[in-house]
Amino acid sequence: MLGTNRRFIIAYILLVCGPLAALAGVLKVGRTLTAPLSIDGVWKVDANASTPAADPCNQAVSSLLDSPIVVSQSGKHLEITFKGVSHAVVRGELDGREIKASLELSGCTNAQFKLMASVEAKSEPRALTGSLAPTNCASCAPLEFRAVRQPKSQNGAAH
Repeated sequence: MLGTNRRFIIAYILLVCGPLAALAGVLKVGRTLTAPLSIDGVWKVDANASTPAADPCNQAVSSLLDSPIVVSQSGKHLEITFKGVSHAVVRGELDGREIKASLELSGCTNAQFKLMASVEAKSEPRALTGSLAPTNCASCAPLEFRAVRQPKSQNGAAH
């Protein structure tokens, strides 16, 4: 009988106390984790129109920024959909308050563009300020923009 009790105690320690200790460790480590800012939703973009529109690339970029963008977020990973004439989907990352993404536009000599933006976390509604610049053109000026997140309706969709 003594051997049976000893096996029961060992099994109890391994099967109950072990997982409880592991759970306590995971919870202790998880206390230091913080969720990234929430920036998903529909954003209304206001672009700085000081860039010359004669260049086809500038026209393409301007058409992207003249329409709403939709941001889908999973943690720090973003999918940015431009709903303009040139429908484009871009993958990017949110690092703290900074958004970084790159996109390609067809029909441009400098087809690669870099999107950099900062989230104004304290503003309500949330806002982004940033620029969209060609990566292959040192003399080209970046197109500055500001975007404001549109409020969601009661059913969860943006207005």
